[in-house]
Amino acid sequence: MHAKLNQSLVVGLQPGPRDISVIDTRLRGFELRVRASGAKVWGYRHRLPDGRQRRFVLGHFPGIGATEARRRALEVAGDVAKGIDVVSRKHSLRAEGVRLRLSTLGSFLEKRYQSWAKTHLRTADFQLERIRVDFADWLEKPMSDIARWQIEEWRRARIEAGNTAVTVNRNLQRLQAVLSKAVEWKIIDHHPFAGLRPLKTDRSGRVRYLQEHEEANLRAGLLKREQKMRDQRESFNRWRIERGRKPFPARTEEFVDHLRPLVIVALNTGLRRGELFNLKWQDINLDTKWMDVQGETAKSGQTRRVPLNAEAIAILAGWLVQASEIDRNSHVFPGVDGDRLTTIATAWRGLTKTIGMTDFRFHDLRHHFASRLVQSGIDLNTVRELLGHADLDMVLRYAHLSPDRLSMAIEKVAR
Repeated sequence: MHAKLNQSLVVGLQPGPRDISVIDTRLRGFELRVRASGAKVWGYRHRLPDGRQRRFVLGHFPGIGATEARRRALEVAGDVAKGIDVVSRKHSLRAEGVRLRLSTLGSFLEKRYQSWAKTHLRTADFQLERIRVDFADWLEKPMSDIARWQIEEWRRARIEAGNTAVTVNRNLQRLQAVLSKAVEWKIIDHHPFAGLRPLKTDRSGRVRYLQEHEEANLRAGLLKREQKMRDQRESFNRWRIERGRKPFPARTEEFVDHLRPLVIVALNTGLRRGELFNLKWQDINLDTKWMDVQGETAKSGQTRRVPLNAEAIAILAGWLVQASEIDRNSHVFPGVDGDRLTTIATAWRGLTKTIGMTDFRFHDLRHHFASRLVQSGIDLNTVRELLGHADLDMVLRYAHLSPDRLSMAIEKVAR
């Protein structure tokens, strides 16, 4: 359809079952396309020197009226006459606009990386929060301006502040992953970490496990803690009764709360704290003596099966009897209102302080489990499978605990 494009004509055009093109009779290439949806789009159609036809979108009606659309068409026609590829230029300007909007670290995290991370990373919220905290001074910095010397200075300052090399490397790895995506998506041209070597670390790491007397103290401390809580309830009830108030139920259960069963299960399975918090009754089979750590909740992302020994079975069976209103989807160690447990920091800190073992973290129960396996002669690959590591690197820290390993090797040399 050919017609003089003006405001009154455009207002009166009605959509049909298919797109309608109205070509202006006064300015060659100037047109209006009426979509079947009702949208009206101004455009300028022209040919490139190689004969290919291109269409440049000028805007949408009624946001852009007929007079303004014609003015824009005349400008585009002038650029085309000069040999300018206006469509390619528009795409370049748009891409550059995106690059500029996303050029700072904070802007890129918010507008692009965050949505990707929440889709692909299981711990996205934690990772993003750590980046924003650890690199707070860099959030307003253009990513292309991050230089190697600044990274080196950042590392030096962190080490001087008391951070370990392992922690510094881990923090930089998070930022490195973000900048790798910025390069992949062509937001920045090169990676500022190129050629950067991580700080040297002790590959053996910290292996803190319990001596026999320490394990005995820990177990005794768990029982004493529960007895103390029972005594406190009894004393408090006497106080209430003396004042004519209704007493609370006496604590006659096997377990006062979740701490003792949680710690004993950790000692006997080596599960991470988060894996214990995520554990559900449907993951445990006391008859077959197996426990499944689901991949969606495991740090490695892989499901693994962990056997249960006699003590773990006895503890879980007793805890199951005491649990109330549970189903297969219930958490084994629930928090408030049956939701997932989120922390045991206060209870754990109080326990270790009471027994005088303040240098022992909850995660060290996992080290203790692995150490006892190796000391019992279990091969490192089996330990790796039980702990849920992808390779032997993290398990090699326990190798020195293998009984008489080095002595046996030296004896091989003797004549």
